[in-house]
Amino acid sequence: MESEVIAALIATPAVLVTAAAAWLAGRAQSRGAYHGPVDATRRTVQREAYADLYRSARQFINAWEKAELAVERAPSNHQGPMPQDVLQELREMYDALDALEHAVDMVRLEGPDSLAQIADRIWESTTQLGGYRLTPTVRAGALFRRNITSPELNARRNNAMGQFVDAHQELLPAARRYLNGGPTQ
Repeated sequence: MESEVIAALIATPAVLVTAAAAWLAGRAQSRGAYHGPVDATRRTVQREAYADLYRSARQFINAWEKAELAVERAPSNHQGPMPQDVLQELREMYDALDALEHAVDMVRLEGPDSLAQIADRIWESTTQLGGYRLTPTVRAGALFRRNITSPELNARRNNAMGQFVDAHQELLPAARRYLNGGPTQ
């Protein structure tokens, strides 16, 4: 055999390995070129969902406190209708509750599971405070009753508020850890 043929046979495995490595590198690079922008967009959407949940929860609790004060100031006759200012505060609280429901759903959708669980805990305590949906447009008040000085009602309200505050305070550190690549626990 001639020396050129022997040299070609010796070089063939190296050429094949180099070609395979180049093909794999090109494939990985093209996958990264596709997934990079998708991952960046997804991360942005997640960040906005977590921020919206935090903000909506804060807005709900402010509206809830205003509604609670309005109910406390309302005349305590059990037969008469609620005054208009009380009804307005309750409507604002229910609007905040609807916005919070949307924010919770977005975090549930975006995940991860650890943050979805925090969102679920926020929602569970919120519905104990703010009511549940009877129809798509009507909510029933959960803890707004005319007898707001009941020890049982105060205990339920305090328990729900404690759960809400705990989950709300846990949200930002968990979201920050997730978005910055740390363990979400």
